[in-house]
Amino acid sequence: MMNITEFIKQKINSNELVLTEYESKELLKEIGIPIPPQKLTVSKEETLDAAEDIGYPLVLKLMAEDIVHKSDTGAVKLNLKSKEEVARAYDELMAIPSKVEKKISVQKMAKEPITELIIGMTTDQQFGPALMFGIGGILVELLEDVSFRIAPITEYDAREMIHEIKGFPILDGYRGKPKADIDAIVDVLLKISDLVVKNEEIHEMDLNPVFIYDKGLVCVDARIILKKRENNE
Repeated sequence: MMNITEFIKQKINSNELVLTEYESKELLKEIGIPIPPQKLTVSKEETLDAAEDIGYPLVLKLMAEDIVHKSDTGAVKLNLKSKEEVARAYDELMAIPSKVEKKISVQKMAKEPITELIIGMTTDQQFGPALMFGIGGILVELLEDVSFRIAPITEYDAREMIHEIKGFPILDGYRGKPKADIDAIVDVLLKISDLVVKNEEIHEMDLNPVFIYDKGLVCVDARIILKKRENNE
């Protein structure tokens, strides 16, 4: 079990303000937000063992502090279906240049969603933590279809945020697709609201993509950024 307050304090004291994807998702799991099963490994043997434990199909991601946009650098290998594919993917990932220690995140491949969502939080200088919700994935910057609320939010606020976006019909059974589990989205928005209100050291959060289904959701990628320690502390 992770003590979130202690974990955050330790990271800030070490000046490690940008949590890795793995750390970010472990923190989210601690507050009850579903993530794919994942293990962090440092060798090929560990990676192959983790693959067998988690089960196929799998995703392998290279974890290195100097590689931020993983998909642009080939640092993500998707839909691996056998030990041989995992071994090959491991070799290819470890061949990517990096000046820091490399680790591998072995993750269960999430099934195809109704759509991808983004759920985030930014710190407004005047109002404090502001939550964001919208259609996510690669379309987020193109569509800029997001809603915002200042935390803390109520269930009513969360439902308003979801209904406000132009893309809401996609969640509401557009063109015969299944209806998305709106209650699951509300639950995540409320949990994020509670987290950032209780932990003011969180500066920014980006859960993107979150895969939404007719029953439940799963956060596939996440990034959490912490505030710098004040000099007078």
